[in-house]
Amino acid sequence: MRRSMNATQRAQKAQSPSQIKKSVVCLVTDRTIVALIGQDAHRYDDFVKYRFLLRPSWIALHVTVVAAITLMFNLGLWQYNRYHERIDFNEIVSARINAQPKNLTELLGEPGGDKAKASDLEWLNVSVSGTYLDKQSLLAVNRSQEGISGVDPLTPLLIDGDSTKQVVLVNRGFISQKTDSPKAPTGTVKIIARVRLSESRRFGELSDPATGVLDEIINIDLPRLSKQIENLNTEIYLEVLDSQPQDSSVIARIADPVLSTGSHLSYTAQWFIFSVFVAAGWVVVVRRKLKSG
Repeated sequence: MRRSMNATQRAQKAQSPSQIKKSVVCLVTDRTIVALIGQDAHRYDDFVKYRFLLRPSWIALHVTVVAAITLMFNLGLWQYNRYHERIDFNEIVSARINAQPKNLTELLGEPGGDKAKASDLEWLNVSVSGTYLDKQSLLAVNRSQEGISGVDPLTPLLIDGDSTKQVVLVNRGFISQKTDSPKAPTGTVKIIARVRLSESRRFGELSDPATGVLDEIINIDLPRLSKQIENLNTEIYLEVLDSQPQDSSVIARIADPVLSTGSHLSYTAQWFIFSVFVAAGWVVVVRRKLKSG
C-alpha cells in the first residue's frame, strides 16, 4: 500500500505545474505594462510616463537644448582662453615697453641676411637716426586720444648709414583736429621710438583708395603706402617717444597701450551660467509636462 502511494505521489510531483517555466505573460492596461519573465516581474510605469519624450517635437527640443549648451560651453572656454592670451600679451608688451632702446638698424639686419620677425619687434623701444622726407608727409585720420579726436602726422624717415636707402614711416604723435599739422624737423634727427606693425582695415571700417597718391589715410597700411613712398619698410612703422631735435610742441606723444584683461573672464562666467539656465529650463518644462499628464 505504501509503495503504491509513493508511486502515485512521484507521478503527481513529476506532473506538477511548478516545474514548467512560464515564458512571457504581458498584462496591458491603459497606464501600465507589466512584463512577467519567469518568476520575475518588471513594471514599465516609468516607460509610459516618460514616453512623450520620444515624440518628434520633444526630440527636436532635446537636440536644440544639447546644441545650445554645447555652444555656450565652448564659447565660455573660448573666452577663458582669450583671457589667458590677454594676460600673456600684457606681460610681453609690458616687458618690451619698459626695456632699454635697441638700435633699429641692427634689428632690421642686412639685406638678404638674418633679421628679426616683425612680430618679435612690435612694442620694442628702438633708437634710429635719419632725415625726414617732409614732402611725403601725410595724416592718419579718425584718431583719438584722451577723449580728443584728431589726427596723427606721418612722415617717412630715411635711415642714416643704410646702403639700401631704406625708409621707415614715423608716426610723430597726435594733434587735435583744430590744429594744423606742423612740418617735420629738418636735418639729421635722432629718435627713440616704439615699433608698431602695419595696420589693416577692420570689419565695418572704411578702406583707403587702392590707387593714387594719398594725403590722408584711415589705416597705416604700409604695403599700400609703399606704392607712393619709395624704399618704405612694409612691415613696421615707428611711434616717436623722444626726438632730437625736438618736434613741434603742438604734437603730443602717442599714449602708452592700455594693458588690461578686458571683460573676457566675466564673459566666461556668463556663458557657463547661460548653459546652466538652459539645462534647468529643460528640466522645468519636462516636470510641468509630467504634472499636467
